[in-house]
Amino acid sequence: MSIITIQGGTFDSENHIYRDEAGVFVPSLTQVLKLQGLSDYSNIEPSVLENAARRGTEVHELAATYNMDPDGLDPSWITEETAPYFSAYMDFLRDTGFKPDPQWVEKSMIATINGYKIGLTPDCFGTRGREKWLVEFKCTAARQPSWTVQTAMQEAAIFQSNRCGRVRRFALMLMKTGRYDLGVEHTNHERDMQAGMDALRTVYWRIEAGQDLMRKVSGE
Repeated sequence: MSIITIQGGTFDSENHIYRDEAGVFVPSLTQVLKLQGLSDYSNIEPSVLENAARRGTEVHELAATYNMDPDGLDPSWITEETAPYFSAYMDFLRDTGFKPDPQWVEKSMIATINGYKIGLTPDCFGTRGREKWLVEFKCTAARQPSWTVQTAMQEAAIFQSNRCGRVRRFALMLMKTGRYDLGVEHTNHERDMQAGMDALRTVYWRIEAGQDLMRKVSGE
């Protein structure tokens, strides 16, 4: 088990569980989206999801290592399976000129948005020229509507705010073909924040009503 101290509490990276400074369970953004049905992969076989999650974690780790220190990435860490995804990410950086901020790479935190605590780990925050960009990595070829909500809540957390709209938000799709798709910019700030807050409030209503959501999300 790997439990680290983060802003606002602790994070158990093995079980993906956040706890505040008092040791109380805090729902994560991923869990909130899943529990409230905004993120739905129910039509995909569990074994396929499990393999995709493993591969996605490996690609995220490669990208995070490179973003924090390009010289710190050992080429031997790139496997035959992850190579096309990482190559797609390198192409994205080259084509766009996006520069990740090393201080905001995979930075886990517990934020309070509109009075509700939530745990989250934004993938990457940085700049492209004079613009601030928030980029969420997805190792998939199928886009999910919930990604716009995810980036909105991430932005609010980064800026310790109750709203979003300060930065340009994207979900970057990295594919096994070695290509990438930045997709359409997430610009419906009010709608995305409203959807995220509605989901978060409902999760807290369920917790206060006595539902053991930690058990549901941890698989215990």
